[in-house]
Parts: sequence; structure tokens; C-alpha cells
Amino acid sequence: MKKITLILVLAICFTPTYSQSNPSIDLLFRNSYKVFELQRLPNGMYRDSKLLSGNDYHPISAANTGMGLVAICIADAMGWITNGQDLALATLKTATGHTQGFTPDRTSNGYYRHFMDIDTGQQAWGSEYSTIDTDILMSGALFAMKYFKNDEITKYALEMWNSINFESAISDASGGAIYLSMNANGTGISGSAWPYNEYMIAAWLAKNASQTPTGPGNVLWNNNYSSSTQLPKVNYNSIPVLSDNATRFMPSFTHQFNYYLCNYFTTSNEYMVFFKNAQQADLEWWNNMGGNTYQWGCGAGSAISSSYHADAINDNPDEIVSPHIIAGFIPVNPNSKNDLIALWNNNKGKYLLPNSTDPILWRHSVSNPTWVPNEIIGVDFSTMLFGIATLPEYLGASFFSTNNAFFPLPTPTLSVSSFNSNTIKVYPNPFVNTFKLELEETHKNVSVNINDLTGKSVYNKTFSELKDLDIQLKNMSSGLYIIDVRQNGESRKFKVLKK
Repeated sequence: MKKITLILVLAICFTPTYSQSNPSIDLLFRNSYKVFELQRLPNGMYRDSKLLSGNDYHPISAANTGMGLVAICIADAMGWITNGQDLALATLKTATGHTQGFTPDRTSNGYYRHFMDIDTGQQAWGSEYSTIDTDILMSGALFAMKYFKNDEITKYALEMWNSINFESAISDASGGAIYLSMNANGTGISGSAWPYNEYMIAAWLAKNASQTPTGPGNVLWNNNYSSSTQLPKVNYNSIPVLSDNATRFMPSFTHQFNYYLCNYFTTSNEYMVFFKNAQQADLEWWNNMGGNTYQWGCGAGSAISSSYHADAINDNPDEIVSPHIIAGFIPVNPNSKNDLIALWNNNKGKYLLPNSTDPILWRHSVSNPTWVPNEIIGVDFSTMLFGIATLPEYLGASFFSTNNAFFPLPTPTLSVSSFNSNTIKVYPNPFVNTFKLELEETHKNVSVNINDLTGKSVYNKTFSELKDLDIQLKNMSSGLYIIDVRQNGESRKFKVLKK
């Protein structure tokens, strides 16, 4: 019990100190962004992986596109690029279907395919409509919106937000279950993730999308994630670690993704205690395995016994070290920096990016040191870039706590000050065949356009004067629709759900 108490106190009170910038870390940091540059496609989307040799063949990854947007923000903040806003805008335009010839394959309520064809946006590799991949993409879009504060970026990020019904991914609000994948019609497919794991990101988005205190997003969050005391834990040498049950450990990336993309986690003393605990348990497990103390990290990516494996404590059959996990824990483990330097200096997991002399650190096996992975998987590698960015000699941890604070979302106002979200009502919502659009007072030259999630207009009228309006969508399919109410060139958008 004394050991647990010590860990909790250290996690909350420890103020790390670091040496000045190290040349090896400088180079590793810069080259880690180059991984994303190599995965970026001309249309702004990101491949799932980069081959260390040979011709790339991987399709677009929705999740890695989200991580790529965060990577752009880091590169811009570091001064490595001067066109960050243009890059982010191109990505968001393509992801929302505004690039000619590219139409992302999505469900009727907005969920993206896990993998998409690099040219068309249609399904690749027989992949599913993925909830967590969609939510990581969405988080990256909101991160770019928060960081750049650019009107066009905000426009497309909010368009993406308004096109997704986040609460429809909830399969059991009280129990905390979230569907792993969705049907094309927007219903969930059997098979759910139960707390605790990286689906905390999905729960956070659903909570902030919920329009009533008793909505499923709020119920799921309040019953499961509002306090870490409500979540399952599993102990490693008396260190309590968050998990989805009391018999197994989660891969360390689950904790790291939540730290970097979920502001509630990032800013919570409760959750930061468990973030530190996860790091300490990961390190101790490796130390108990023997070997070099700087080789640790249970992450995911290329493996030996299978093409891909998500390693965890007691479930790392190839004894693979994940340096990106070491980096991802930098906010709670100052010595991670020294461990990365030791890996670098001892050539452990050090590889050259293709057709270059640029070295990076990636997965390597302690039990089979001759093994070389064939690819760098972007979404897994992301915590290398993110973690190093939090070093105080670079951007610091506040870079994430500031830019993952997405909510409340910005609400653009119209040139007529009384014409705003508080004076426009849309009800009932959801509706069956007809709903009412009601303005607090009469306004002149108002246009009303309604699009389905493919961007197709199903209603478009302009009124010389408008106070209230009954709108009938009797023959339209069930699903989410976006209402765009415009006056004098500016707009207010609303989501409405047809049953």
C-alpha cells in the first residue's frame, strides 16, 4: 500500500527538469515528422504506413490522417514548414469530399472507412466503417482548427463535426460500450469496446455532441469516464493500471492516445496518476524481463510472429521494444529522453528512412535482434513525434493541453447580431417527416439549404422575409441532415436527425 501511495504522490507533485536540447533528439524529432511527410499523399490524405524499402502500396488510413493533421501543427509550431495552414486545409477539404474525384466512403451518419483508396476515397482492403478511426480523424481536424484559428480550416473541421452522429456509435450508454464498426445505414455492428481503452476519445466526442443531459453521450461519459474510480484496474507489482478488465493489461498506446487527444484526460490529476502508473508498470515489466534498462515500451506495429501485433504487459510474444511508447510517456517520465538517446547511441531499433540518410527509431526485438520491420505504421508511430514535442526545450506539454481543448466549439456569427444560434430554433429533433425552423424575429433575404451526408442538397430556398418555416422531408431517407441558414453571406448550421 505504501508503494501505491508513493506512486500517486510522485505522479501529481513531481516537476521534471531536463537538460538542454540534445543533437540526437533534435534529429530524431525532425526525422519523426519526415515519416508523416513520406506518408502524405498529393490530395492531403495519409497512407497507413511507409515501407522502409520498396514501393508503397498501403491505402489511406482515416486515423493516420488525423494524426497527420496534428503532425502538421507540430511542424508549423517548430518552424520546419511555412505552409502548414495550406497543408491542413487541403487535408480537410479532401476528407470532407471537396476535392474533385475523391469521395470518402462513409455511413449515412458520417463514419469513415478504416482504409480508403488513395485515389477515390472508396473502401480499401475490405475495411470496416470504423468508429475509433473516424474519431481520431475528427480529433485531428479539431486540433488543427484550434491551433491555426483559420476561418477556412474552421469551416471544414466544423463541417466534418456536423456530419457525424457520434452518439450513434454507443451500444450501451450505461455500461460504456461503443461499437467497433458501423453498417452503411448508420447502425452499429455487433462487437463493442468496453471501458477502459482508447475509445475514451470516442466517448469524449459523444459527450460533447450530446444535446441533452440525459442523452446517451452524457450517460456514457458520466457513468464511466467522468471519474477514473469508475473504471476497471489491473495491478502490476501493486501498481494499479487502467484496463477493460482486471485480468489483462492494455497496450500502452491506449493511455497515450487519450493523453494527446482527450483534453479531459490531459488536464485531470486523477487520470494523470494512472498515466504515470501505466508508464511505471510498462518499464518495470521490461526490467523484470532482464536486458538493458533503456529498452522497454509495449506498443503496436509490425511483428515477427504476425504481420501486426498490439503488445502489452504479459502479451508481447516477440519481445518487441516500441521506442515510440518510450517517447509517448515523456510528459510523466523525464528519463524517457535519456532512454531514447541510449537507443540511438547503441543502434537499437535505429533505421534509415527510405532513399535517405535520415535515421529514426522504431520497433525492434530483444529476442531476435536481427529482425527488421518492413514498414512504419503512422498511427502507432505518432506518439514518437507527439511525445518529443512535449519536451520543454521544444513545445512543452501545454501544446497539447491547449490545442486538444476543442470544446466549446466556435460558433460563427452572422452580420446581423440578433441572427445567431440562440435565436434560431429547429424542432422537433429528431423528426419523422416534418420539422419547424423558427427565428425569434423576421429577417430579410434568408436562404435555407439542407444537405444529406453526401453533400447532396435536398432542400434549397431563398426568402425575402422569414420568421418561421415548416420543412417537409417526407420522402427522404432516415439519417442525419445538415441545415445551413444564411443571411448576407454568412451562415449558421444545425444537425437534424430524421427517424
